[in-house]
Amino acid sequence: MKKNILSIIYLFIFCFINIAFTQDWAVETYEKEYEISDKKPLEVSIDIDAGEVNITKGNKSRIATVFMKYTKDNFRGDVHYDQENNYLRIILDHEGLFKNAGDDQVAELELKLPDNVEIIFDSKVKAGEIVMNMGGLRLKEFLVNNWAGEIDVSFEEPNKGIMDFLGIKSRVGELTCSQIGNARFERADINGGIGELDIDFSGDLVNNCMAKVDLDIGESYIRLPKDIGVKLRIAGWSFLSEKDIDSYLYKRGNSYYSEDYTDSKEKFYLRISSGLGELKIECY
Repeated sequence: MKKNILSIIYLFIFCFINIAFTQDWAVETYEKEYEISDKKPLEVSIDIDAGEVNITKGNKSRIATVFMKYTKDNFRGDVHYDQENNYLRIILDHEGLFKNAGDDQVAELELKLPDNVEIIFDSKVKAGEIVMNMGGLRLKEFLVNNWAGEIDVSFEEPNKGIMDFLGIKSRVGELTCSQIGNARFERADINGGIGELDIDFSGDLVNNCMAKVDLDIGESYIRLPKDIGVKLRIAGWSFLSEKDIDSYLYKRGNSYYSEDYTDSKEKFYLRISSGLGELKIECY
């Protein structure tokens, strides 16, 4: 039953982005490099209705590179950089919900960010595929808000500083977070509505950092490192979920603890709110 519901949801997402309509549309291409000030944090704001988003670390000091490609009859693109306030805004609006939609509709954003400037990052995507490899940047705050689609967030390298807050929200679809410990966050809130959630907390976790994971309906797979003391609490409607918890975690009172929690000098606190579905927690 659950799989059937997810299949219907994904089909709707696919139809929203690709409704059969055979006609060639004019494609607009935008590419520009921006020299970023290092006098204050760079604020990045992304607002996209639908499309493919790819964000990563660039290879040029203090340079942000923006590349967009979209069908002009379907989308309106706008990029603005305010150097005085160090504010980069990227907008890709869909012109009407189903206007001129088709298999040949194009909506793409590629963004490369500088690694030596502190960044406050905020993105909103209504529907699409999002791939973000944010490792090696200097992120102070990282916010991702997605209505429907697939999100893949990874930190292959440690963040160059302490992140105050990491927030990822996916209402419908698949959410994958790899090596999220390398984000080096103090607080994190990862929220999934309906779909599949796969979170790997390995990496350079900050001592005494805290994370909250919430999934309403679907499957949750959470991986925890063994090189840090973990305290875990499962709340919400957990009695509606099928739980598979690694034996490395033992229960005491209302919480679970890693075997080395008492002796570990570094601690990680995790709270999970699970709804209807399967919850698997693995330590490695």
